[in-house]
Amino acid sequence: MGRVTVRICQRADVMPEGEANQPLGLHDCPSGMPRWPVRVCPVTAACLLACDVAVAQRLDVPRVAPIDRPVSIRASGLSPGRVVRVQTAVIDDAGRRWTAFASYRADARGTIDIERDAPLSTSYGDLGPGGIFSGMRAEGDDNERLRFLTREAASVGTSIVLTDSSEARLDSVSVERQFRGPTVREVAVTEGGLRGHLYLPARAPAPGVLVLGGSEGGYADQVAALLASNGFAALSLAYFGVDSLPTELGDIPLEYFERALAWLDSHAEVARGGVALLGTSKGAEAALLVASRSPPVKAVVAYAPSSVAWNCICSGASRPSWTSSGTGIISVPQLPPVPVPPGEPVRPGVNYLNRLQRAPAGATIAVEQIRGPLLLIAGDDDQLWPSLLMAQRIMRRRVERGGHPGDRLLSYAGAGHLIGKAFLPAGSTRIAGGRIETGGTPGANARAQADAWPNVVEFLRRHLH
Repeated sequence: MGRVTVRICQRADVMPEGEANQPLGLHDCPSGMPRWPVRVCPVTAACLLACDVAVAQRLDVPRVAPIDRPVSIRASGLSPGRVVRVQTAVIDDAGRRWTAFASYRADARGTIDIERDAPLSTSYGDLGPGGIFSGMRAEGDDNERLRFLTREAASVGTSIVLTDSSEARLDSVSVERQFRGPTVREVAVTEGGLRGHLYLPARAPAPGVLVLGGSEGGYADQVAALLASNGFAALSLAYFGVDSLPTELGDIPLEYFERALAWLDSHAEVARGGVALLGTSKGAEAALLVASRSPPVKAVVAYAPSSVAWNCICSGASRPSWTSSGTGIISVPQLPPVPVPPGEPVRPGVNYLNRLQRAPAGATIAVEQIRGPLLLIAGDDDQLWPSLLMAQRIMRRRVERGGHPGDRLLSYAGAGHLIGKAFLPAGSTRIAGGRIETGGTPGANARAQADAWPNVVEFLRRHLH
């Protein structure tokens, strides 16, 4: 039903004689006052007025929106000064419901706009307009032990509900928040033994980015899809844990990444002149190593980076993570794990810090040989490994040995290892079923994500175009 406006004149004295019993009708008031009152039965009037209120108090939200930006959420038709609540909800791949809410006061025009207005209160603290998504919590997870699970690189369906102060529903909508924009294409890559998914924007040729995930293995499809949605040709490259690739993160040939770089740089829909690398955690370690050996790399983005090469994360702890020409590169060896008190999670950062202090000189990554600029992103409470300390060492080495004027380090107070790229629920800082602590807080990680990702996109645009 469309919006209906009812105007009823109370001036009975102007009703022409003999028209008191005219049929029921609606009459316009062109000059602000009808010539005679509109006689409407009470039931009809109540129905029409109720319809007017229900439709007038409405949410204005796009049906489709990119997941790496805050969604424009507005409401209109409210009484000026009225307090309402905006609530979001999403079901993750494990079937768990995640929610968040924020309360707002309508302005003099009876509207709210979450990008314009400061909330009166929220369920997630002060995370800005995107916090109504990144600040979601799983229902029943009072101790924040759960991680948000989504594996696909397509979209995340989210419901948005507008309620009054008594939580009575006023309006509701659904929005598909997309990793991959509607014009982005995905192409499977298997040439030369590579295992990748290439995401291509509509406009070609586009700047190329090779995307590497971390120790979880497999593809980094969501990040590649986001980059393609921002105008890049992004290759999500698996380097273990997929098909015929190694099953563990050990003895991975650096030449494999170099083949992928060459393949991407020569692709018909990739702009000529070099490509960038974006890696996270162990993927950042690999990205810096490969860039130090590969002139075509024009820029590197490293989330939670490492300044050294580490031994493998595998069953044979003495093996290196990476090889060159069939020989393991010099790496930081393992040490006995630090004892963990009963009931406490493992904090690997303590062990990594001890190992870093004993690292052989040859394990240091020759970052000074990377010709393009670096963008390093780290939290100061990373408890998986000391990424901020290592990022600072990278920057110091770059400054001492020439570096690049475009080098940047983004450091985030209170954030840990899990700084994401999209406005997804930050979830628990623990991984592996709660057994491993990665540091920071969900809120600090969400704030870091909201700031870092726009900087990443801008950095790549500047140095690749």
